[in-house]
Amino acid sequence: MRHSTGYLGAAGAAYLHKSSKIQIAAVAVIAIVSSLGGFLTTYAFLQQPAPAVATHEIPPPPKFTWVTNYESERAHQLGRVLLDISPAELLSMYERNGSDAVESYRDGWVKIDYPIMSFDRQTFGKTTYDVVEAAAHFQSVFPGKIIAIFNAQQWGKELHMHRAGDQIVAFCKFREIEREEVLTNIHRLWFYGTGCDLPALLDPKNAMIDR
Repeated sequence: MRHSTGYLGAAGAAYLHKSSKIQIAAVAVIAIVSSLGGFLTTYAFLQQPAPAVATHEIPPPPKFTWVTNYESERAHQLGRVLLDISPAELLSMYERNGSDAVESYRDGWVKIDYPIMSFDRQTFGKTTYDVVEAAAHFQSVFPGKIIAIFNAQQWGKELHMHRAGDQIVAFCKFREIEREEVLTNIHRLWFYGTGCDLPALLDPKNAMIDR
């Protein structure tokens, strides 16, 4: 009986000693696993792709067909709305759909770039004007007549350097289109531009006050 008791005590002590080792090992394993789990989580986080940075695309500048970017920008700086539409296009719109089709363009600045047909000079009150007639071809029986009216005091010298047949470039305010009956049901259209400037408009020192 005493021998059995001693054996059980020794076995119990051995078990407790082994159990404590198991507990220590288990704690160590848990610590290692926890540490490894944290490492894997951190690694996975670092491997995630960086969020895309939102970029704001700058829209391309408008494409002009009749005027240039420079002409449009300079006109804007001078407080003018330079239309990207030619007198020939306005005449064509008028012929197809009448005066209402061009009403929204009236009093806008229009670029004239046509061959000169003739010159004239007229005086109204105390102001003398140089009147330049040009021709604009569009889908019509007769080409449209372009009447560009300049202040003679400002532009007379420059205009006198031109001759009939020369190409003239100018910037005028679109005032009116008139219809002239040439034959029965056949008309010719007249485009009137007033307050016209030559390309010196691009120099703010020479630009006339908006009329």
